Amino acid sequence: MDEELIKAFLNTNWNCLNRKDIIERLQKNTYDIIVIGGGITGAGVAREAALRGLKIALIEMQDFAAGTSSRSSKLAHGGIRYLASAEMELVKEATTERNWLRAHLPHLTRPIPFLFANWEGGKDKKRSIKAAVKLYDFLSDNDQEFKNYKQHSWLEPEEIANVEPEMKKDGNLGGAIYYDNNIDDARLTIETIKEAIIRGSDALNYCKVIDYIKVDGTIVGVKCEDLEDKITFSINARQVVNATGIWTDQLLEIYPDDVPKPLIRPTKGVHLVYKKEHVKNRMATIIRSINDGRAFFILPRGDFTLIGTTDTDYNDDLANPYCAKEDADYLIASVQYYFPKAELEYKNIVSAYAGIRPLVMQKGKSESEISRKHLIFFSEDGLLSITGGKLTTFRKMAEDLFLELEKKNIFKEISRNEGFSKQLYVSSFEREIFDEKVKKIDLILDQKIIDLLYQQYGRGALEILEIASENPSYIEPLEKNSQFIPAEIIYILRNEFAPHLIDVLCRRTEISILIRHDKQKGIANKVARLMASEYLWDENKTQNEISIYLEHIKKSVEFV
Repeated sequence: MDEELIKAFLNTNWNCLNRKDIIERLQKNTYDIIVIGGGITGAGVAREAALRGLKIALIEMQDFAAGTSSRSSKLAHGGIRYLASAEMELVKEATTERNWLRAHLPHLTRPIPFLFANWEGGKDKKRSIKAAVKLYDFLSDNDQEFKNYKQHSWLEPEEIANVEPEMKKDGNLGGAIYYDNNIDDARLTIETIKEAIIRGSDALNYCKVIDYIKVDGTIVGVKCEDLEDKITFSINARQVVNATGIWTDQLLEIYPDDVPKPLIRPTKGVHLVYKKEHVKNRMATIIRSINDGRAFFILPRGDFTLIGTTDTDYNDDLANPYCAKEDADYLIASVQYYFPKAELEYKNIVSAYAGIRPLVMQKGKSESEISRKHLIFFSEDGLLSITGGKLTTFRKMAEDLFLELEKKNIFKEISRNEGFSKQLYVSSFEREIFDEKVKKIDLILDQKIIDLLYQQYGRGALEILEIASENPSYIEPLEKNSQFIPAEIIYILRNEFAPHLIDVLCRRTEISILIRHDKQKGIANKVARLMASEYLWDENKTQNEISIYLEHIKKSVEFV
């Protein structure tokens, strides 16, 4: 690994105290590419471009990953359900990218077993399940450099009773175990943006595109409004990329003739979070709704379990979707059926969240039938748009976008072979090195805290340990029995451009979903005080940040 890159990563200094300096650079420089959209798709394009030696400006209207990229099922997976609609190429692509992610971000991408059960009278028969998992593994590993964590296996009913003892036994005819991965979607997005930052790119959140700059009808830049300081400015570039996901239609002025109008079909997906002890599951499980037969997941995540997702058309506020009572009840009813002893009362809900998927319009298909393929195209005014796809395939989406740029011969100095397919993330490093560092420092840290720091930050955890050494209070858990400590927050504030409390608690960490909703007030106050110290906030600013965040938490569980 390049020592200069490691040094840049450990001392990113990418924080909101430098916001004015970034805006000055955005106005002064002419960039190779402006990427509009700071979700995983835009982040992937920025990283791909930076690794090819291009200078990038990434701008985001909200916070980075504030939309779909922090509200998913938090999986790096191949999409086994797409085999039912014969989307072999999509599954091949997604499983290949899943394997690539595990090889390149092993600390963040964590393999977990999935149970795909055969239920008497159910839609999924033994023969089809066996065929699906066999094909899933074949598409994943055949002629591939990076393989899946483990191949599938078949369990008889009594074996399933052993591995998942609280699952309904009546009607269980056995099932397959296959493997996909947990991942933190927002953390993946931030780490991907940082890969571009340390290579000389600029990225700014809370910055909205309000117009295009055109020369002879061709877009050569954008006019922006900084939503923090309410100033407008312009950014110039050789190419502008629209990677705004669910807002894609709003950025398009001229559609190509073969693109649907509108292009995006937003669908809402809701997840519930419980303590694992209340759901009583041991592994990830595919279940089908007892109401409409839709498949969704029960997902273990450390001491917690995620349940989701729903899939319904959505026509409300794209920026702020929330879980409704009917969404929660839909999920709870089926989980209760398959896990009869589960304690799924509202009082046991830790958190709930909702996200909007940017599905590409397909006539005659229901919400859950729409493909997750991505679409890349040029408008007549030169805007290059990329949309659709899924979290796991962000790298391939970025690579495909550069294939389109190559066809136009816009960047003659680069080629596809200079992309990042073989390059590790700078944050990736061996667990043994981290454990040695922990032993050398005079800190008493719970093993769960140590595990979380390495899991979420990789090499960045080394810097968190250094911060933790500055003050004994920096290692005290922010909430009793939680894994989150002040040193982690301070690292984020200094290196990960988080202007607001909600950014820290919802995107830079998983505090908003892994700390009970009725415990959020205390943790919000503690983190806001840390931010006030780092950012020199006055009391009014501090209280306002706390109020905004707690209102978000209230709305997320308003049905409880």
